[in-house]
Amino acid sequence: MRHLETLLLSLLVLLFAPAGLLANPVLTCDPYPATGIQPTGFVVVLDEVTTREVPAKKYPDGSLGLWYDIGEIADGIHTVKVKAVKAAGKSAPHLESAWTTFSFRKTGSQIVRVKEESEKLAPTRTLKGYLRDER
Repeated sequence: MRHLETLLLSLLVLLFAPAGLLANPVLTCDPYPATGIQPTGFVVVLDEVTTREVPAKKYPDGSLGLWYDIGEIADGIHTVKVKAVKAAGKSAPHLESAWTTFSFRKTGSQIVRVKEESEKLAPTRTLKGYLRDER
């Protein structure tokens, strides 16, 4: 009887433990190196409606970066604007980066970037002779 309980408990752990490993999609950036100017946080504007100030995430090597969970937003097409900020210190001025804007489509936990027409690249080569109109 004791072995049956242990077996059932082990089976439950094996079935439900991986559910905790599922991750939500996150908005990240390349880390700012520890030797350069590092932001103290980021300003994230979602769909020109929601503005959040997100503290910079510190990585083990001393670099800082953006880590913002976007798993809770509704499915659909969204536009995000992000800028890095460095708060003013005793002897340092307040610094801000330029805004970065991009759009994405969210479907469940899948995120796909939506490119603007100006971002799409024109073909770099043609295949002459393969189309009937080019004879």
